[in-house]
Amino acid sequence: MTDAGQLSPAMEDYLEVILELSEREDVVRVTDIAGKLNIAKASVAQALNSLKEAGLVTQDKYGPVWLTPKGKLYATEVRRRHRALVSFLTNVLGVDPRIAEVDACRMEHVISAQTMERLVAFLEATGKGPERSGNNPPAKETRPLTGLAPGDRGTVVRVTSAGGFRRRLLDMGVVPGSEIKVEGVAPLGDPIEVTIKGYHLTLRKAEAACVIVEIAK
Repeated sequence: MTDAGQLSPAMEDYLEVILELSEREDVVRVTDIAGKLNIAKASVAQALNSLKEAGLVTQDKYGPVWLTPKGKLYATEVRRRHRALVSFLTNVLGVDPRIAEVDACRMEHVISAQTMERLVAFLEATGKGPERSGNNPPAKETRPLTGLAPGDRGTVVRVTSAGGFRRRLLDMGVVPGSEIKVEGVAPLGDPIEVTIKGYHLTLRKAEAACVIVEIAK
């Protein structure tokens, strides 16, 4: 089993790409990852198996890919290292941005954690570092409704299905901005009992997977 603390450079690249795609798209699919990395879907599927074993991503069979909280944290740190190196190469050394991107990809996987932390501290102290995450509100955690446990609650942010499937959900009151709470889940994960707008609803797993929820803290 792959350990999250011992990921290969290639696995870290996968996490970073999944994070980037998840911030731009409603769902991340194997074809999206393959296209971004310019590799075969079979290679992506194999890598995802390793990431799932490490508890960094989740995926229903042939469905969208989601970062777990642990995976999102890891991916964010990978991106932080990358941006710090790009900033150092461009802002301090004056390297062409296109070259800096390529070199940063090579460097980020071999530089030690101690050196990276010292580098980031230096860049921040001199005002030449990447945009600090602390200057912006933290990103809200979102996940499909199937990723919530009984008792969890949140706010619907989008419904990713289309056609009659989408219309049925909207007609039941599952609309963006609505608060929703998971009341119970059947032993095999299907169906899922929820409360929304004061009503109790029973959703099939396939329907719940299309409901993206911002987790209440």
